[in-house]
Amino acid sequence: RSTSAGRWREKPGSSGINAEYGDYSEIEQLLTESPAERVLTATFVVRAVHDGGKKMRKERGVATLATRVRDTTVLAVCDADVHGDAYDSGATKCVEPAIAQNELEISADKYDVVVCTSRVLPALKPLGRILKAKMPHERRGTVAPTIQSAVRRALLNMEWEMVQSTNHSDYYNVTLPLLKTSFPVNTLRDHVQIMFNEIINFCPAKTPPNEFIERLELNDGDNTIHVDIREHNDKLKKIEVGVLKKKYSREETWELRKTAKKRSEFLERETEKIGEFLEQHWDRVKS
Repeated sequence: RSTSAGRWREKPGSSGINAEYGDYSEIEQLLTESPAERVLTATFVVRAVHDGGKKMRKERGVATLATRVRDTTVLAVCDADVHGDAYDSGATKCVEPAIAQNELEISADKYDVVVCTSRVLPALKPLGRILKAKMPHERRGTVAPTIQSAVRRALLNMEWEMVQSTNHSDYYNVTLPLLKTSFPVNTLRDHVQIMFNEIINFCPAKTPPNEFIERLELNDGDNTIHVDIREHNDKLKKIEVGVLKKKYSREETWELRKTAKKRSEFLERETEKIGEFLEQHWDRVKS
């Protein structure tokens, strides 16, 4: 069941990007009915066509969330003297580099992630044919100076990628498990902000940041919450200073710079509003 109640709505007398929340009764009902430990999946809908019809490439990345969202089994390859540190940090099993090949050949598929330290990494490189996509790499956060850091990153990291939207050819979707209904409000706000910041890094130079992410959808497995920011995007456009081909005075130049600052602060304000809404209603979910 898809609801339309997630659109930003203005109360009478409110205006522009400072408008408050309107009717969220359907969203409130959905959250209230969600099981206490259910994982909510987030889908960020991103504009794919820019600059006169040119389609951007599909990007991917790794986001480090504030709190562990899903259960992840971690195999830590490290020296015996730091096995205790690895287990304390959340590792599922530890093996020494000398016997790593035997362990990986037998049970590599049992683990979601394989991590190691920078010093141990050269010993694992010959095992690429066994590890394949699970081969530790700095960019994925599975290689770190200490095994504690590598394990913690593996538990908090969330890989994401842009995929073609099934509903519209001009949009990409970024879908990932983002939070649990038992998380405190601050964690919810942090995870939304982290993903907004991750995705906006790939916004094309000629596309205003407030037009890059179309909306956020939260799904609990049975229902979908639509958080639509398009109405606020339209309001923001009305207060922007039009850029025409002409020479500007000093005063006009400063005005344009102020407008650019408003654009860069737009997504931050939107995510704060998401946090405010969750703060108002999340206690009902946990009770």
